[in-house]
Amino acid sequence: MEMQENVGFYRTTGFPGVIGCIDCTHVAIVPPTTNLNLVENQHPEYLYINQKNYHFINVQLICDSKLNILNVNALFPGSTHDNHIWNNSKVLPVVQELHERDLNDYYLLGDSGYPLHQWLLTPILNPSSAAEIHYNTKQMYTRSLMERCNGVLKARFRCLIKDRTLHYNPEKSSAIINACVVLHNLCITYNVPEYIYEELEENDMGIYQEVENNDVIHNNQQNRYLMLGRQQRNRIVQVLKNRT
Repeated sequence: MEMQENVGFYRTTGFPGVIGCIDCTHVAIVPPTTNLNLVENQHPEYLYINQKNYHFINVQLICDSKLNILNVNALFPGSTHDNHIWNNSKVLPVVQELHERDLNDYYLLGDSGYPLHQWLLTPILNPSSAAEIHYNTKQMYTRSLMERCNGVLKARFRCLIKDRTLHYNPEKSSAIINACVVLHNLCITYNVPEYIYEELEENDMGIYQEVENNDVIHNNQQNRYLMLGRQQRNRIVQVLKNRT
């Protein structure tokens, strides 16, 4: 991820400092074998099932303002929480390092399924002022580029839409998803016309609660990350307020 990309998001949506938007999407697969092995299936079959009783891979995507996909993680079964995928992402230590080097003006945008940190700003769950409502509006408008990116990707490669199914084991399905992402980025590079496929997906994983006594936030380090995340978000709330 190039840090100059925050200029692209700012020019497009008016939201400062964004280097990417993050979200997960569902890609349906045939029921995997119940035999656990490193070649066909590294996870139990039931972990791929969602509340609608179909099997899928939960795919994490990060996109830039031009809808290029900066990172894809298609390794986890469908019931995996978005936050767990993020915690095991190779991108997480990169953005952490940026902030450890005091490059604190750069961050990703995610929905409420992700934890609030300095490097990952989420919506305010219960906005209490006009400034916070304005922040939410801007945050969600900017993040809608991720939804558009997902729509363009699945319109180009319709094997990924929820009405289709990848008829391969999870490992090969993950490889196909990665290949589609590479081809998607090539389409953008060479200005191939977009096709939009509207796919509304339910968030089966719930939301990440921003409270210090939540079971997920279980140590001083996480409390510190949450505090710094709130400070960062409050700063952006004020920046956006001052620019209205």
